[in-house]
Amino acid sequence: MEKRYAALRVIGTIYKVLGGIAGIVTILLAIGICASSVLGGAAMGNLGREFGGDPRVAGLLSGFLGGVIGTVLVIIYGGGFAVTLYALGEGVYLLLALEENTRATVALLQRQT
Repeated sequence: MEKRYAALRVIGTIYKVLGGIAGIVTILLAIGICASSVLGGAAMGNLGREFGGDPRVAGLLSGFLGGVIGTVLVIIYGGGFAVTLYALGEGVYLLLALEENTRATVALLQRQT
């Protein structure tokens, strides 16, 4: 059976590729946020003391705990976005498969009559 709707196949593939790219970028951002928070935690504590803020709060939020919180938030948001894009591409392919199966069923029923 011939393949129809080539543009929809391209759109579905684009969404799936964008979902993969968004997943990779999410992982890189999570690693970058965690690393920069841990490495820059001491500097932020000193900066908080210089400007009259509470150094415990600045050091806590920019240290390891802040890195973990930021990383978890980025993974949740970015992962959800990546999965949504990939699922949208799969949804386009699902609709195309539904159309092909319906067309094949109609052809089969027409041959039987």
